[in-house]
This record gives sequence, C-alpha cells and structure tokens, in this order.
Amino acid sequence: MIVLDSSPLIYLGKSNALFIIKELYGSALIPPSVYKEVVEVGGEKGFEDAEAIKEEIGELLIVQHPHEETIRDIGDDAEKKNFQLGKVEIEGIALCIDTNSIFISDDDDAKRYAEIRTIASKGTIYLLLKAYKDKIIYRDVCARTFEEIVEKGFWISPEIINMFHKRLGGI
Repeated sequence: MIVLDSSPLIYLGKSNALFIIKELYGSALIPPSVYKEVVEVGGEKGFEDAEAIKEEIGELLIVQHPHEETIRDIGDDAEKKNFQLGKVEIEGIALCIDTNSIFISDDDDAKRYAEIRTIASKGTIYLLLKAYKDKIIYRDVCARTFEEIVEKGFWISPEIINMFHKRLGGI
C-alpha cells in the first residue's frame, strides 16, 4: 500500500495520469489534510485537478485518519531533529507508520525524515518510471507525462531532469 502526499496527487491529477496509481497499487491512502489541501482548497481555487481527484475518493483514493498518538510522535520527533514538516507531511508519515505503507512525496525533507523512520519513500518520478518499467505506459507516454507535469508547475532541477531521461532510456 502507498500513502500519497499532495504533490504527486496534484501533478498526476493535472496530467490525467491517476490511472498509474490504480495500475501499480490498486488504491492509495491519503490523510485528511491531503484531502483538504487538494480537493477542498484546490476546488475553491478552481484547480482542474481537484474535481478529478475528488471523483476518485472512496475507490482509488481512500481517506484514512492516522492515529493521534502517531501524529504527535512524528511531530515531536521531527521538531527535535530539526525537520521542517507541515501537517500534510506529518499526517502522511504517521499514516505510513500506522499502515506499514510506502510514502509517496516530492518533499525532500519529508522523504529524508521518513527514511530515518525506516519508511520507504519515493516520488512522482518514481511512479512514472515504475509505470513504464512495469509496461503500464509506453516510453513516449512516460516522457510526455513527465514534460506535462513540469509544464504545469512541478519544479525540478536540471540534474533531475537529466537523471529522469537517462533512467527512462536505460529501462
């Protein structure tokens, strides 16, 4: 099982690529704070992906509350270790602990903290490359989806762009 942070959900939604989650994992968990940020706030702002994501709630995307005790533990521990995590990342990591899931996030600080807590963490690029490697999408679809998420605001360094294309070519 995976737990999605806001960014991968938003960019897959903007690129009409939510099917990748279904094909790779069947479904995914999201904490309530991700739902609020992506669906409620995004919907109020008129973001195109908010409605597409909302339609997947209950089937592909399951909203699940992490345990309050786990949330407090993550929040306190992350603060002691000087990690800058927001409510969304704290709830996502807590939900991973509660459900023994993989954390899918594009927040480097959150992924580093998750790994300290022995939680596997990956990002949007991983999902795209895995979908290609597992023959869910063709190479050109993978490359086009990547270009589309960058065009839609997914900030990524030139080094990571080069890494993506090298890995895509090497699969």
